[in-house]
This record gives sequence, structure tokens and C-alpha cells, in this order.
Amino acid sequence: MSMRDCPVELLALVVERVSSDAGLRNLRAVDRTFCTLATPRAFRRAYVTNSLPSALGLKALMDCERLAKTVETIIFRWSNASEEMEDRAQRKATYIALVTVFAQLHKFSALSNVELNFFPGAEPPPLMVDEDGNADFAQPSEAGLMQSTIMQSLLRNRNMPRLSSLSLANLIGFPFPYYESPSFAAMLSSLEHLHVSLHGMHSLGGPRRAEVWDWMWQETIPIHFLRPPQPQLTSLSLTSDEPVGSSPRLDLSGLFFPALRRLELGGIMFDHHCRIEDFIVRHGKTLATLVLDSCPMYIPPPGEMPTRWWHAVCERFAESLEALVDLQIFLRTGWGLDDLGRSEDVRLTYEVSLFAYGHSRGDSGFAVEALDRPAIDRLFTVVHERRKKHAELPRPLATEGETPRAHLDATETVDQGFTVPIHWV
Repeated sequence: MSMRDCPVELLALVVERVSSDAGLRNLRAVDRTFCTLATPRAFRRAYVTNSLPSALGLKALMDCERLAKTVETIIFRWSNASEEMEDRAQRKATYIALVTVFAQLHKFSALSNVELNFFPGAEPPPLMVDEDGNADFAQPSEAGLMQSTIMQSLLRNRNMPRLSSLSLANLIGFPFPYYESPSFAAMLSSLEHLHVSLHGMHSLGGPRRAEVWDWMWQETIPIHFLRPPQPQLTSLSLTSDEPVGSSPRLDLSGLFFPALRRLELGGIMFDHHCRIEDFIVRHGKTLATLVLDSCPMYIPPPGEMPTRWWHAVCERFAESLEALVDLQIFLRTGWGLDDLGRSEDVRLTYEVSLFAYGHSRGDSGFAVEALDRPAIDRLFTVVHERRKKHAELPRPLATEGETPRAHLDATETVDQGFTVPIHWV
């Protein structure tokens, strides 16, 4: 049987087995049938970087209505385009192109996911804060200016499709005014998945950097990132590159997400006030996955013994997190949001410093960690037994007509020769 004689349903199964975007784009060149089947999948994800060719490529995709309607995810990735940015005219053209495409993302009518990955290095050039506590853009850092440009352009979309997933990675820890805008709250309101990670206070400069860093975590994150109604939020990831939770205080006491099933915390500090602990327990009936990545317990001065022990927290989790079937505990021994050394040992540590950037995580509290080990082991045992029990439950049978059948609509045929200069990374 030749390929031309194969049923369309069989060819559709071939396309479904191809997972890479590059492979799908190659299939489009085989023949008209494969072009029609592969096109909606080949352009589901579109990538763009902070370079002019990449921004112009996304603009070309945006202006092709036949392909633009297939885009579901936009992914921005920081690239080290330093030479390009040194040329003043090229730099201006790059920013204009990025403003143009991010302000018109509404042209991607099927868009549901936005992933923005800003400067990933451990030492971003600091964003200077003036004496009034405002960002100083007279001589801005490239990381701060790029983030602010893209975020403000994104929020200019008036007819933006409702997003189900938003990832804001490697944010500068400054409470920009656009976080308080109605458009930002509206964008968050429909989310099912939210990922936020922030550089530490070292990403800021100037005499009031500590003050605005505290404001970011005490006010902006809990009120403007997490307070807008998000009843359908099922996954939340919150990471800091510097310990937060005690100082600056992170108070999540007024927050509840009734559909939350996955929670990931990184660099979030527990303490005797139990604010973070209470937030987790509040979701005990729905929370199936909990990830604690370098989340220490704070030991207040004089720092001899903790006032809240990890074994007490683990015992509470074992009793209260009745839906938990996946528990992951990590300890990273380095700093930086992207390139961190991960210890192979499962450890819940104690920390006496609130400003630990530049020091190895987990140096404190070895004397008391051993007392917590039995409770940690029991918690993992409870979660493991519950996961086994869930795995043994019979799965419901599919009802008649539930499985979709691949089909080919002749009216949706796309010109297989069409190409667009997207900068794929």
C-alpha cells in the first residue's frame, strides 16, 4: 500500500505521534494531506527572543491569518544579544518590534498560554531605585527595561483571549505599577496554571532597594498576583531567589483556591507564625502534589533552637493533606533561578539568616535535623501508600462515542509551500 492509499485516519495517527515542532514542520512538506494534518500542530507553539530577526519572524506569523489561528502558546526566551543591543539603531528597532508583537497577541485567536522567561543569570544588572522608590530608567538595566517593555505591551491587548496558563520567570523584584492595573488582574482571573519566579534583592540597586523588595513580597505578590479571583486555578508555582516568608513577610492567610491540585514553593521560608504552613493545609482536600524546593524553617534570634520544628509540620501534613499523592522535597546548594546545584539528599533545613544570598543554603540546623527524620520518613510513607491505593482503583470505562475520531476537512487545506521566517530556538 502506498502512502496515497492510506486512510486519512492512519495518516492522522502518524502526525499525532510526532511530538517535536521541527518534525511537524517537516511533515508539512511531504504532500498536501500531511500539510493539512500537521499545520495546526506545527505552529501551536511560537517562540520569540530579544532579537530583531526573532521579533520580525513572530510578526510575520501573526500577519498570516491561516497560521496565526493555530498558535496556542507564545514563549519568550532571553538571549544574549549583547552585540546587537550595542548598536543604537538596532536596539531601538528591536524594542519597537517587540512592542508591536506583544501589543497584538490578540491576533492569535486560539492563544491560551503565555510563557515569559526573562534574564536567567544569577547576577542580573541591578535596576536602580531612586530616592522616591521609583524605578530609574534614565540609565536602566537591560533586564529591567526588557521586562517592563514586554509586560506593558502585553497588557495593552484589549481583546486578549482568556489565558489558562501564565509563566513569569526571572522577574526583577520591583513592584512595577502595571501589576496594579485592571488589565493585569483581568489576565490573571481566568488562569488554571500560574508560575512566578523572582530574582533576589540583588537585582535592585539604590538606597531604597530593600524597601521596594519588601513591598514586592508583602503587598504586590499576595494582593496583585494572588488576590484576584482565580477559582479555577489548579497549579501554582512561586519561587524566590532569596529567602522570603519571614522578612519580607509573605502572608497568604486570606487566600484560598478551591481547585488547587499542585503547589510548588521555592525559597519560601517557614516560621513559627505558620502562615505558609496554614496556606498549604487549607488546600488539604484538593492538593495532590506538593513541591518544596529549598524552603527552610527560620530560626529567630538568638538562633540556638527553632521555635517551630519540621517534624511538627510533617505530622500535620500527614494528617491534613488527605489528597496528597506526590511529595517532592529538594535542597539546592547554589543560588540563581536557572542553574542551581541540587542535593541528592531529601532535607528540610533550618536557617538563621534572612539575607542569605551568596551563602550555601542549608548550612544551619544540622544538630536538629536528625530529630525530624522519622517524621519526614513517615510523611513520605503515608503519601506513598496513598499513591499505591489510588493506582489500584479501577479506571472508569470510556462511554460510547467518547474517543474522538481523526478526520480531514477538505475546506481546511493549507498551501504546503508557505514558509515564515520564525526564529526557532
